[in-house]
Amino acid sequence: MTLTVLINAAAVYTGKEIIRDSYVYIEDGIIRDVGPQPAPDDIQDATLVIGGEGRVVVPGLTAVADVAAYPIRYTRPSLAARIELYRRLKDEELFTASLPGVYELHMMGVTTALVESLSSSLALDLARRIGGFYGVARPSCTEAFSIQPILRGLVTIGSKDCPGGQVEDGDRGHLVLTGRGGYGLEDLDDVLSLSQSLRKLAGLEETLIEPNRPAEVAVYDASKPPAMLIYKAGEDEIRRIYTSHATLESLIAGMDVLVEMGEHMRIGRKHLNEAAQLYRRLGYA
Repeated sequence: MTLTVLINAAAVYTGKEIIRDSYVYIEDGIIRDVGPQPAPDDIQDATLVIGGEGRVVVPGLTAVADVAAYPIRYTRPSLAARIELYRRLKDEELFTASLPGVYELHMMGVTTALVESLSSSLALDLARRIGGFYGVARPSCTEAFSIQPILRGLVTIGSKDCPGGQVEDGDRGHLVLTGRGGYGLEDLDDVLSLSQSLRKLAGLEETLIEPNRPAEVAVYDASKPPAMLIYKAGEDEIRRIYTSHATLESLIAGMDVLVEMGEHMRIGRKHLNEAAQLYRRLGYA
């Protein structure tokens, strides 16, 4: 069965230009059409119609994140300390420990997560069981491995105690959210540029909202504060929507609708409770 999505918006920022009073049409995870309203009659009956007045559509982000170290993130653990944690935990524990971090990334507009890991197992589990796009950030001082075709990108991450990575722990030249005590974006400049530079390093194409591109789309509600009316602004302001505290209403990665009506569709209270129980058992909560 074909899955089609029609997104109506006050503005679409494609990554190159702003199209105001516009729409995006997605078919089976691929962007098929982008343009000014009205949307053609033959796509009006899409499987899912979202967006609406005051909505702003922007490219999804790509970030390196230490999701399996989420329970110890506020201690600002070194890369060596995170590696030690990863070695302690079994695969299922790594998966469960990661879920709150993945939830947070998705609610920030991240559609591709390069998860810090010692193998490809965690990224594969997340791709198959949660949805979204994943690659791997391998600590540079650990054993090399290859990744499966289902995954998107492999980079190495280094630090003073684990030298030689393509990116550094807490790197400010790319969207690297490791060792920072949290995943907040507010102190970063031009988040989209940092995301695109990371994609280039990982061998991925830019995330653009253009026909025949895989859908990596974030929809923000700018019909109310904060960021109310930002859709009337210029490119520089709209690019700041990721850090504006505007409500993320929808997030689409390929065939996966990860967030809708501001709620995560794949990670629920049950998953978060299981993660909390694991954190307590490990002595982190």
